Amino acid sequence: MALTLDRSSLRLFGIDLAAVPGYLRDGWAEALRWPALRWLTPDDPVRVLHADGTESVREGVSTRRAASSARARFVAVELPEPTVLRRSLALPRLTEEELRQAVELDVRAASPFPEDEVVWGYDVEGGERLRVSAALTSRALIERQIEALRPRLGDAQPEVWVGGERPFVIPGYGESARLARSRRMRLALVGLLAMTALLLVALAVTPTLQLRERALEATRKNDELVRAVQPQVQMRDELVRLGDQVRLLSKAAEQRHDVVALIDQLTRQLPDDVTLSRLEIAGGGVRIIGQADNAAQLLQSLSANPAFAEVRAPAGITKAPAGSKEGFTIEFRVVSEVKQR
Repeated sequence: MALTLDRSSLRLFGIDLAAVPGYLRDGWAEALRWPALRWLTPDDPVRVLHADGTESVREGVSTRRAASSARARFVAVELPEPTVLRRSLALPRLTEEELRQAVELDVRAASPFPEDEVVWGYDVEGGERLRVSAALTSRALIERQIEALRPRLGDAQPEVWVGGERPFVIPGYGESARLARSRRMRLALVGLLAMTALLLVALAVTPTLQLRERALEATRKNDELVRAVQPQVQMRDELVRLGDQVRLLSKAAEQRHDVVALIDQLTRQLPDDVTLSRLEIAGGGVRIIGQADNAAQLLQSLSANPAFAEVRAPAGITKAPAGSKEGFTIEFRVVSEVKQR
């Protein structure tokens, strides 16, 4: 089964996809002619044999003379004006291929030479409309000019130029070697630029990578230090825990000793008519509940003791239901050490 692709089917949103590579190629070629990118295609010195018999060294295909020390790798022959038929065209902006086809159509229509003998070239000046300068001649005339200059050319295969203020090439002769060298030089320059860009990026990124590596190394060392001191940290925590327990035990022992002394002090200070039904000791606070013949006097007696503070009867003094006793609830706080006698 044969598969046939129609060129008209290769379209997307009105764009001819088959022509995209040509557009890109033409755009790149035009960009290389911009002054900002012109240096990417260095002009090799060319030794030009002019039609009047003189010669000069030019910078590429131009009228600019090369430096006197420049060594010309390539040679070109300038065609005499009587052997060249010039044409001028004004065309809209076209792609490179479309422009070549338009010029070829005009040359074929104006050529006085046989179709298999005609050779031609052209130069383009940009603008809103393209100004095209074309020139055509015959192969026989070119060969005759080259043979006439063979003693000065030696074994070199020369380029063929059409002279004037803007010289241009008749393609198909020795210009391919110069163009190939220009492409190699351009690729080398692009490669050097890419390498320079990579080196600049590496230089910019290197400090960041170094800082990151230092941070990672510091983290690793910190983790190693934590693992190394982990047993000492555990021992310290154990010592702190044991110290807390010792302090608690010491405090408990001190409190126990104080309770004994406090009970002894209360026993000595309370009158014989006092009967305690409840004694509460919580830290430094004491509460006693009981009955006495004179609860108010007992409250004053306890307040006079310098070891006690904030002596008060929160519930007041009440009369017992039977007898002459008074019920009391007294609270106070121990503010100094009570010594046992």
